[in-house]
Amino acid sequence: MKSNLKGSSMAKQTMGLGDLLIEQGLLTLDQLKEALKEQKETRARLGEIFVSKGWVSDEDVTRALGDQLGFPIFDPTKNAVEAEALEYIPLEVARRFNVLPVSVNETTLTVAMADPTDVEAQDQLRTLALRSAHDLEIMMGDHEEIARARDTNYGWIEGDRNVSQLIEQVIDEVGELPEFDENAGEMGAEDAGIVSLVDQIVSQALQERATDIHIEAHAKGLVIRYRVDGILYDALTPPRAVYTGTISRLKIMSGMDIAERRACQDGRFTHTKNSRDVDVRVSSVPTVHGEKMVLRLLEKDRFDFSIANLDLSKKDVETFERAINQPYGMILLSGPTGSGKTTTLYAGLSELNDDTRNIITIEDPVEYQIPRINQVQVNVRKNVTFANALRAYLRQDPDVIMVGEIRDQETAEIAVRAALTGHMVFSTIHANDAPTTATRLVSMGTEPFMAASALTLVVAQRLVRKSCPHCLVSYQPNELTMHTLQAAGLGENKVQVDEYRKGEGCVACKGRGYQGRLAVLELMSLTPELRTLIAAGRPSMEIRKQALTQGLTTLWANGMNKVAQGKTTVEEVLRVCVGED
Repeated sequence: MKSNLKGSSMAKQTMGLGDLLIEQGLLTLDQLKEALKEQKETRARLGEIFVSKGWVSDEDVTRALGDQLGFPIFDPTKNAVEAEALEYIPLEVARRFNVLPVSVNETTLTVAMADPTDVEAQDQLRTLALRSAHDLEIMMGDHEEIARARDTNYGWIEGDRNVSQLIEQVIDEVGELPEFDENAGEMGAEDAGIVSLVDQIVSQALQERATDIHIEAHAKGLVIRYRVDGILYDALTPPRAVYTGTISRLKIMSGMDIAERRACQDGRFTHTKNSRDVDVRVSSVPTVHGEKMVLRLLEKDRFDFSIANLDLSKKDVETFERAINQPYGMILLSGPTGSGKTTTLYAGLSELNDDTRNIITIEDPVEYQIPRINQVQVNVRKNVTFANALRAYLRQDPDVIMVGEIRDQETAEIAVRAALTGHMVFSTIHANDAPTTATRLVSMGTEPFMAASALTLVVAQRLVRKSCPHCLVSYQPNELTMHTLQAAGLGENKVQVDEYRKGEGCVACKGRGYQGRLAVLELMSLTPELRTLIAAGRPSMEIRKQALTQGLTTLWANGMNKVAQGKTTVEEVLRVCVGED
């Protein structure tokens, strides 16, 4: 069996990790003795002990081994993992020894190891490689990077394999079910294959960090799409044969009428996997080729609602905290659907949530449940509307009230009166920017002087995708982007960007270049001058000019500041933010 240790001396091949680090001057003999003693008690790996005690970093361990033993370094941003290679090393073995199959050809299986001096691991890997008549080539890499890439790649291949097998099972079990046969649909929904397939579709979406699942029927097939970081991607294209059973199964789970196929329906259920509870909101609408379903995934334990997690500038954090800690007033957020307004409101509520305040929310629907906050779901059939619930809540001795959305004049007027009578009111409204948000209340019928007196802070919000930190590189936007950028940024709040950076695509981001999202906010505190303009019914452009003279940082400028910091790309800011006039 060949090995890539030939460039090192025999003495160095047999040296342990601790000896290598001592030779490099990164560790002392006393530290090694202490770690070996701890290893006997805990059976943890030496490298993990060294790092946990702060003596060395993961990079120190990787670099020391690479320099001394001559192993090539595994870089998840440059070394693409081949799906075929994963077939040669079982996941259990990969996890036990913290290794990752990287590539395979006719003669060689290449495997990345966090600790290539682990003799037991090498013996196990050589045995597995020998079974398929391959030589073993070893790379070395950072412990966390290998673990992350391993879980991601094995998860993808396992999920794809499971879905393919389940689809075949469903076709064998139910065959080509008639599309509008109610009895056949109900039978298919209870088949083991359909039950497992629906469970796997949701589980795979969660693994992809999806927020929504779209199940769409077409003339000749079915398309299942996942929304990841705000963008839809085709995930699965199963045959039409699984359509009826899948839709019927989801209807049963979410409490819908399985026999009704020509009306819009809504429902919800809880998906549990590995002690992880996820609320799933389901919406069904009829189309010309059958019903389309959209599943919104709301993970109960996914979010830590805190202002620190909003990634605001120091100035914006001070503005936001000063506003929410006022004894009364109204904080109004605007932005399109899915722009993170509810998350920002929850962050504000969480900041105020203690045993000295009575906090009440009225939501449609209640997306996340927060301890010690009284949350009510709008129910139009029971006459629990925003306006009615808000009117009733004012008799419940509230300190803080959150109204999920101001949709009509009645709700707007009650919310404004609540803010003027000693309550702190949080809510959302549809508008394009902060100045327009302030005038939107007036356009809905609220008296201008009352809106001006009630408002404390108005915020416009958008979400942009975060550049993947694992594959960040410098680049130059194309000519069209630069021309659009120059045309959009002619107004106030100009931001100098010295270097444009983006993710070029790697294992961690599945080649997309983006991983996660962050908020871009425009916060406008109500000053006496701004209140005067709103009370006088002045247009939003005049309010905007006044706010700019008082230090307003616009959506556009906040977005470009994040571009300058390398957190997102200029293309993302152009996608969601309107440029300056």
